Amino acid sequence: MRRSVRPIWISLTVMVCLGGCREDFPLNSLPKVEIEVPIADVLLEKKDTMCIFRLTDTSGNILSDEKAMIRLRGNSTAEFPKRPFQITLSKKAPLLGMPEAKKWVLLANYVDKTMLRNALAFRMSEDSKLEWTPGSRFVELYYNGVHKGTYQLCEKVEVHYNRVKTAADGWLLETDARVTEKDICFRTSHMESPFRVDWPHKHITDQQKEQIRAFVMEAEETLFSDNFTHPTDGWRKYLDEASWIDWYLINEISKNCDGIFYGSCYMYLKQDRKIAMGPVWDFDIGFGNCVSMEEPCSPDDFYVRNTQWLSRLFQDSTFAENVKGRFIYYYNNRAKYYEFISRQAMELESAAQTNDNIWHTIGLPMSPYVIPYATYEEETEALTRWLEQRFEWMKNNIQ
Repeated sequence: MRRSVRPIWISLTVMVCLGGCREDFPLNSLPKVEIEVPIADVLLEKKDTMCIFRLTDTSGNILSDEKAMIRLRGNSTAEFPKRPFQITLSKKAPLLGMPEAKKWVLLANYVDKTMLRNALAFRMSEDSKLEWTPGSRFVELYYNGVHKGTYQLCEKVEVHYNRVKTAADGWLLETDARVTEKDICFRTSHMESPFRVDWPHKHITDQQKEQIRAFVMEAEETLFSDNFTHPTDGWRKYLDEASWIDWYLINEISKNCDGIFYGSCYMYLKQDRKIAMGPVWDFDIGFGNCVSMEEPCSPDDFYVRNTQWLSRLFQDSTFAENVKGRFIYYYNNRAKYYEFISRQAMELESAAQTNDNIWHTIGLPMSPYVIPYATYEEETEALTRWLEQRFEWMKNNIQ
C-alpha cells in the first residue's frame, strides 16, 4: 500500500492579502475571536506566547476576555498561509456551549474549501459508539486587528474529565509518521507509523513508557498470533471492538488520507483495560480531497482496511460481519449527512465568501488530483456528490 503524505503541491498562483486583510469584512453572523499578541510575527514558531483572547457572540456580547497563551500548531498545515493555532486560557472556561477546559484549537481548514470536512466527520462520530467527539463551532478570527477569515474553534484532543477519559493509570497514544526526537514514542512490528505518547507526556518515567509499550506490543503479538480469534485470549482481550469498528468506518467512508495510521490516529486505554480507538480527528484531506496521491480521491475501493492491524482484524470473520452490519447503520443515516452539508453550507455561505476575499482559495488548484471548482456552492455540492457515490460503492462491496 502506498503511504499517504501531506500536501506537497500547491499552485504558485500569487495570493493577494496573504497574511489577511485589514478591511473590516462583515461578521456573517458568526461569533468573533480576537487575538492580540505583542510580537507581530511570533506565530511563526511553535512555542507558547502570551496573548489576549477575546470571544464575542453574534450579538456583540463579550463571552471571554482574558490573558492566554497561543502557539502555532499542526505539521504541514502550519506551513500554509492561513495557519492553525492552539489557545491555552488562563483558567478553565466553557466556550460557545462546549464544556469547560483550558486548551482549545483554531483549525484553519485551508486546503478544504468547503471548510466542512472536519465538522462532517465529527457529525458522523456523534452518531457512533465512540465515547467522545470533539465539539466545534465556526468563528471569525482577528489577529492583531487583521481579519483572518473563518476558523473552526474546537475542543483539543487530550485526557481531561470533559474530553478523553482513560483508566486511572491510562494513556493516550497517537500514531504519527512525523515524530521527532523530542517526542516520547516507540515502534512495533506491524503498525505503519510510530506510536507517540500524548499522555502522560510530562515527567513520564522510563518505567511508565516501557509499561505502555509492553501492553501495546502484547496486544499486537496476540492480534498476529495463530490463536488471535480465541474468544477470551485473542485480540478482543486487548482491543475494544465497538470503537475500532466505528473509528474504522468513519475513516473508511471518508477515505481519510491520514486514516491509514499516518497521523492523528488516536487510541487510549479504557477503564476495562482495553485499547479504544478515537477520537476522530483531522479530515481536511478526506472525503475526496486528498492532495498528494490519486487513489484516495476516488469514491471507489477500500483504503483504510488495507493497513496491517485492520487487515488482520478483517481475517476474523466475526469482526468482518460486525463491520458490515454496522455500516448499514451509517448507510441508513446517509440522508442526515447530506442534509448536514447542505445546512452548514447555507449557514457558512457568506462567511465563505469573506474567507475567499482574504485567502483566494476558491478555484485555486492545490493538488494535481482534485478538481478546483469555481464557487463555494460547487465545492459543497461536489462533497455531497462524492459522499453519495462512496456510500453506494461501499454498500455494494463491503463483505
